[in-house]
Amino acid sequence: MSDVHISHPWADAEVAARELERRLSLKVLRSEPLAEHTTMRVGGPADLLVTIRDRFALRGLVRLAAARGWPLRILGRGSNVVVGDAGIRGIVALNRSAGYDVNQAAGTISFDSGVPMAKASTIAAEAGLTGLEFALAIPGNIGGAIWANAGAHGGEMAAITTNVTLLRADGSEAEIPVAEAAFSYRESRFKRPEGSGEVILGATVALAPGEPELIKGHLEEIRRWRREHQPLGIPSAGSVFRNPPGELSAGALIEAAGMKGERIGGAEVSEMHANWILNRGGATAADIRALHDACRDAVQAQRGITLATEIAFIGEFTA
Repeated sequence: MSDVHISHPWADAEVAARELERRLSLKVLRSEPLAEHTTMRVGGPADLLVTIRDRFALRGLVRLAAARGWPLRILGRGSNVVVGDAGIRGIVALNRSAGYDVNQAAGTISFDSGVPMAKASTIAAEAGLTGLEFALAIPGNIGGAIWANAGAHGGEMAAITTNVTLLRADGSEAEIPVAEAAFSYRESRFKRPEGSGEVILGATVALAPGEPELIKGHLEEIRRWRREHQPLGIPSAGSVFRNPPGELSAGALIEAAGMKGERIGGAEVSEMHANWILNRGGATAADIRALHDACRDAVQAQRGITLATEIAFIGEFTA
């Protein structure tokens, strides 16, 4: 997931909006529908929505929100999340902090947390560095990928990350080694209580020298695989459930339980990949969550396996 949530009691939204505009020179959108900013194309309004363009602005926003007691949620590319139909109270910040630094001699790249994963894979390829090709298949940002230890095609962030730069809830900045990120399958410290309130500013990855044409070929293989196996071009949040231990994937279990093609409202279990729920038009967040629950319950009833949710349901689900 692409979100970090700092929870505080919410004050007057308009007072906060004016201070964000005055102190941080941010453009503030009031009551902005979040369906416009998520890949699932559902979600009610954020009280306030801002777009962050660099690490300096991200630091300033987090520190000001902490000082004022404003609720703040950092949203990356809006992938892997389903925002409730009643929206999100407080400030939502779209993270577009996209700086990076390539150290070709050392084989490392330092990325801001707002760099899209697909862009990160091409940056590495252009530098002749291999090991980040899997990122092409991940729709979110570096920050969200660190948060969830995202992975695909045999790679994951835990295998290449050397350190993470973060902002603590008290406003102090720190750089932690990868061991302190406590990565496990689709998990990190940032998803658990010990990481509560920490905002990921950036991360450094260590890669290996590679033959540019081979790297380019690998990227093209991933593109081809995605076109053939994933319902691209239709609103979705990506993989809904984590793959459980064992040989069968979540998608295979959902298909075996007879859920492929099932619909609730405008939400549909993909015929191409049963671990994807699609917005076929007019779906609500409530439709998507209900279909998610139906898939989970069907697999539990048939196989006795409880699938763990990979996407995040955030915000308010009752109007």
